[in-house]
Amino acid sequence: MRVLRTLIIGAMMVLPGMILGYLVWMLAGNPTTEPMESLICNGIPLTSIVLGLFFGWKSGEEYSVKLE
Repeated sequence: MRVLRTLIIGAMMVLPGMILGYLVWMLAGNPTTEPMESLICNGIPLTSIVLGLFFGWKSGEEYSVKLE
């Protein structure tokens, strides 16, 4: 259950990450240089997904199985 919750929260963070990446790209003036464009278009959505996975895993503590 914890893994499923983590994957769902991570998947839900795709759309906000893409919207945030697009807004930052527009505010940066539509950069066409490779490092900046790659960082904005790939880095921001990937960071959003990773943070969603991290917080989904950390907040699913009540579903984890603790063996003694």
